[in-house]
Amino acid sequence: MAESFSNKLTRAAGIVTSSTGGSIGITTNLITGISTGGVSVGDLVVNQHYIAGSKISAYGASAGQVIVDRDSTNTAAAANQSVKFLAKTTVFTSSSTEKSILIGGTFANNTNNRVDLTIELYDNSETVGVSIASKIPVPAGSSFIISDTGKTILEQNDQLRVYCDTANAIDVSLSILTGVS
Repeated sequence: MAESFSNKLTRAAGIVTSSTGGSIGITTNLITGISTGGVSVGDLVVNQHYIAGSKISAYGASAGQVIVDRDSTNTAAAANQSVKFLAKTTVFTSSSTEKSILIGGTFANNTNNRVDLTIELYDNSETVGVSIASKIPVPAGSSFIISDTGKTILEQNDQLRVYCDTANAIDVSLSILTGVS
């Protein structure tokens, strides 16, 4: 297949589930006392006691519990915590036979309030994702642009994923070179 440039568009990215009343112990990976409806393994955890990029790795042994892939940073137990869980929106998947190169991208806030955006590169061969932009504040009526940071190579079946702290808040436009061998 010959190399070609293409645009990949995604409207209204951002999937959020919120829960209140959660409890987080001292330097632990367990959150208890929450509703797990709509929550999935792999969702980002947004709470002041977990660093950016923390994700749900499993459900707890009892109802209303999730296990996080990192320990909390708090030095005292914290009760009545509000926790947001951000589900991924996959905005691009590279071909199963060839590589792709991310040339640039625009992530537009289509709400009337500031939103926080995380962009993740998921490496399918390593089964791990890393943030290429984390908790980026995007003001109302504005956008975040990736272009000056160099090009990002996506190997076969790698994905670009978007997480946003507000439901349906981000429109995505990616410029991608596909068909790279």
